[in-house]
Amino acid sequence: MTAILRTLAPYAISLVLAALMWVQRGQIESQDIALTAYGEIIRGQASDLADLKDRMTGQRLDLLQLERTQDEIRNALDQRTFDIERLKNEDPQIRSWADSLLPDPIARLRQRPAITGAAAYAEYLRTRDTVQPAGGGSEVARRPDAVD
Repeated sequence: MTAILRTLAPYAISLVLAALMWVQRGQIESQDIALTAYGEIIRGQASDLADLKDRMTGQRLDLLQLERTQDEIRNALDQRTFDIERLKNEDPQIRSWADSLLPDPIARLRQRPAITGAAAYAEYLRTRDTVQPAGGGSEVARRPDAVD
């Protein structure tokens, strides 16, 4: 029996090693497939990150443009306010017009509560008073921007 074992032992060891190599080869192939799939995922994520970077750069440029536009609008508003005040101070006719009282229907149009949200605006529209006809009596109110 020992003679048979000695004769078959190298073949058995070779067979076990071949089976082990075959299993490892399968594992290597599956790991290679997994690495290829992970590589594709990483390439996709890198592309997504590049797209996000481009979008963020564009949004930053848009924000800078909006800030410049806002500054221009603010400067134009300041200039117009200055011009209006200058005209009021220079021309007595414009000053008397600016200090005159608004008719009641117009004064009521300028009165609004602080509205926060769409539901509050809808409620305001449902409950507000209607504008009175032009022929009705009116109480006179001062312009809110008039200076005493």
